[in-house]
Amino acid sequence: MRKLAALVFLAGVAVAVWAGAQWFVHRHDIKATVVFAKAPKLRAGDAVKENGRTIGKIVSVDPMDERHAVTIRLNRSDRRAIVTDSLFDVKDHALVVDNTFAIGRPIDDGAILEARDDRFARWLARHGAAAKPYIDAFRARIDALANRDFDEWTRRVPEWKKEGSEAFERHVEDVKKRVAAAEEELRKSDRAAEARKLKERFDKWLNEVGR
Repeated sequence: MRKLAALVFLAGVAVAVWAGAQWFVHRHDIKATVVFAKAPKLRAGDAVKENGRTIGKIVSVDPMDERHAVTIRLNRSDRRAIVTDSLFDVKDHALVVDNTFAIGRPIDDGAILEARDDRFARWLARHGAAAKPYIDAFRARIDALANRDFDEWTRRVPEWKKEGSEAFERHVEDVKKRVAAAEEELRKSDRAAEARKLKERFDKWLNEVGR
């Protein structure tokens, strides 16, 4: 009887040590849930990959009403590998993360993400890298237009100042409104990072022309 009690005690200690070790190893990991409309061909233990690298693993795949919840755990060193607008695909029994067009912020622990399941999203997740050079070229053209705006405003500053302080302030206020409108459009398009950069650029421009 004493032997049995000792074995049970030792088994309990072993379980507690194992659980403690697991907590210690994963204490800084990120857990998240990706919700799919259709049952994905995934199971617990399958890899989570981004840009060809394994960044974590699938903890469980569970039905959720008429949808399916895939719970994942990210490695500590890859906490920023999934952001709020990442795209997801299933390939070779792995959850594949695509950030080709993502500009969102890194997810928080416990985040719940919707896996876009329309044809266009699936195409982007699988072939987005091939289209990235064209998207980058498009963004470069947009940036060039923005540069041209700031260059034009800077060129006209001496004229505005000659018109007097009130006129100068009026012109600057007009620029501020145009920049604010552009910021709002960027935020509505889930491009918050670009909106912040535009605001920072305006603040820098305002500081320079106000000297």
